Amino acid sequence: MTSGQTQPPRPPGLREEFERTIAAARALLKAHQALLQAELSEIGGEIGRIAAMVGGIVGIGFFMVLLLTVGGALFLGEWLFGSIAWGIALGTLICLAVIVAIALTIVAAPRRVLGGGFAVGLAVAVLAALLLAADLPHRIAKALADGLASGLDPHWATAMVGLVVVGVVLGVIGFVLAARVGGASAGIGGAALGLIAGALVGALLGGLHLSRHGGIAIGIAVGLVCWPLASVALLRGASFDPSARFRGLWPRESYEAALATKDWLQQRWEERPGRRSSNA
Repeated sequence: MTSGQTQPPRPPGLREEFERTIAAARALLKAHQALLQAELSEIGGEIGRIAAMVGGIVGIGFFMVLLLTVGGALFLGEWLFGSIAWGIALGTLICLAVIVAIALTIVAAPRRVLGGGFAVGLAVAVLAALLLAADLPHRIAKALADGLASGLDPHWATAMVGLVVVGVVLGVIGFVLAARVGGASAGIGGAALGLIAGALVGALLGGLHLSRHGGIAIGIAVGLVCWPLASVALLRGASFDPSARFRGLWPRESYEAALATKDWLQQRWEERPGRRSSNA
């Protein structure tokens, strides 16, 4: 060999190849570790948000129980001289409505469901408060009772008129709504339920002479009841996957990357030179 000729590069030895393999394995492991840490950090934030909302439900539920117990005792004392019953009732209904709204948020209900339920409750509260504050149900029932000129007791005439009229109206509405969902048999049940509920509501609103403050309080209570009920009703027609939010709590990308690496290593193992020669 002349001095002008260059020697070919020396092939790496077994030790050097081993060190390179170890270094590559460490780099791969660090990459998987970094991906897993990033996903776990994001999952931890989501768990923290869900835990905060669940904590809100627990806190509001505790406040509701405290309101019912302490407020109930205050009501019994105040009942002898006045009344703070509406504060207790409306506070309880607000707590229940907020609990339902938070629970729907946890399961990732669409915003239109939450906003639509609140809008329905607000509209019902405003409309009912205006009608009841003017004492329109009692006035209408009294006008109908006077127009009938029946032999009913004047003390009970307005209540009986409200019982019949509102009972029939809600019975018809209940039959139509239930029949559209479950047919004629369900319509009969809906009619019976509407008739009973309408009779009770009609007798109450027709027979009672409401003050302005009492009518407003009842209207707000009706709206607070309609808020969660409307949200749940809108939820039935909404297209969403309640489990979609919880699927994000699993480190899916890290798991899939680990499976891909396992398959790649297995393929390299199957294609190693020593195994080829032995198979040949």
